[in-house]
Amino acid sequence: MSKICLLYLIFPLLMLVLFILSKELELPPEIEDTGISRAYLRIALYIYKNIRKRVRSFSSEKIRMYLGSLDQRKDLDGAETEYFIRKISIVLMMSTAGCFLAFMMAISAGRSSRIKEGDLVTRKSFGEKEYEIDLVASDKAGNEIGEYEFLVATRQYTDKEAQALFEEASEKLEGIVLKENESFDDVRSDLDLIERIEGYPFDISWKIDNLEVIHFDGELIEEMIPKEGALVNLSATYSYKDLRWQQAFCAQIKPRVLSPAERAYLEIKDLLSKADENSQENEEIALPKSYEQGGIVWSEKVTDNSMLLLMLTLIGSAASYVLKDKELKKAMEERNEQMLGDYPQFVSQIVLYLGAGMTMRNIFEKLGSAYERKKRNTGEKKYLYEEVLRAGRELGAGTSEGSVYEHFGLRCSGQQYTRLTTLLSQNLRKGNSELLKLLQEESKKAFDERMDRVRKAGEEAGTKLLLPMIIMLVIVMIVIMIPAYMAF
Repeated sequence: MSKICLLYLIFPLLMLVLFILSKELELPPEIEDTGISRAYLRIALYIYKNIRKRVRSFSSEKIRMYLGSLDQRKDLDGAETEYFIRKISIVLMMSTAGCFLAFMMAISAGRSSRIKEGDLVTRKSFGEKEYEIDLVASDKAGNEIGEYEFLVATRQYTDKEAQALFEEASEKLEGIVLKENESFDDVRSDLDLIERIEGYPFDISWKIDNLEVIHFDGELIEEMIPKEGALVNLSATYSYKDLRWQQAFCAQIKPRVLSPAERAYLEIKDLLSKADENSQENEEIALPKSYEQGGIVWSEKVTDNSMLLLMLTLIGSAASYVLKDKELKKAMEERNEQMLGDYPQFVSQIVLYLGAGMTMRNIFEKLGSAYERKKRNTGEKKYLYEEVLRAGRELGAGTSEGSVYEHFGLRCSGQQYTRLTTLLSQNLRKGNSELLKLLQEESKKAFDERMDRVRKAGEEAGTKLLLPMIIMLVIVMIVIMIPAYMAF
């Protein structure tokens, strides 16, 4: 237990060392996290700086493009650094939490043993519920001998109560001993010569008049059973304090040859029964310390799932690292879907303003300012008009219109926007009349494409609804058919 606990502490200790090494690092100004989250971000920054080249070699250039499109930051290196250190910090926090929880679970499992010093097991007081304890027997060399389910009964009953309990137990014993056999006249499988009946305080010992064909625990020795069968008289003696009761059976059995390990197992099981019998009125039961083949070292079988918990958290932290990229890709897909949906209205607005005599420069500035006012009022973000705002700022900074339109099309990264910016670039010198005609055609084409997309989405939705409809049909048929079937 102590070794596995130390194993769980290795990763938190490594985090402590990395915390000390990264204490002087400055996080990017965009990161405003505080507390332990900030400490983990520093550690992640330290790790990222040391593995930056390796991470970049495996990371796709699409991540940088996604980050630039979604955040509209000019400092792509800073955005990429922030993205990766947040990913790494999530992995580190989940792994540390997993190690800590696994450590606590291992400690709890170690403290839950009910075996006291000196191999003592505490017995419940009279009137309290008895309980079972899983014991593991090992020799002095640490080799496991066997596992035992040991019933720790309550301390004692009065003679009158014991007599009443015997009458109940004797009725149940026959069925328990028979196990899978129908009767004692035709025994074709092992009997269960139990030493205790659950819920009753009796020690049951057995006398067998023919140990050549049946073992004392009820297993049949098949090699020794004659073809015509063998009758075996079984006598069960119920023992409780100084009281004794007898119950007799006549049966036929099939035992087997026991291996040394099985023989040792049964010897120790018998010793446990004797230890329980000899300490019925004691508060504690002294477990046997030796048997014929050597000494016994007792320990309780305790379920420790701390390693499983650690593995699950490590897998989860690794999955979170991968899912972060998928989350970024999904956000980019949502951006592209939104921009594709806004395209027809955008072209229609350009046609409207261009027909009113406005220049393309003024149209971009007007659309950007209108979106900015709407965004302040509603808080709704539109990626297309964010790019329009950016294009308007470039025009205001003195960048040539051709370069602005080209950059605008590259940032929007869609076939429709590439067509639009190509038209704008090619017709800068031809005048608004020619450009207006081309844009009207583009507007009509954009609305047609939008209708096609809506039609396709409707068909896909119908296909997805097919399975639920079939399930509902089956349910309706079951609801109708079952009452009709039961009515006949």
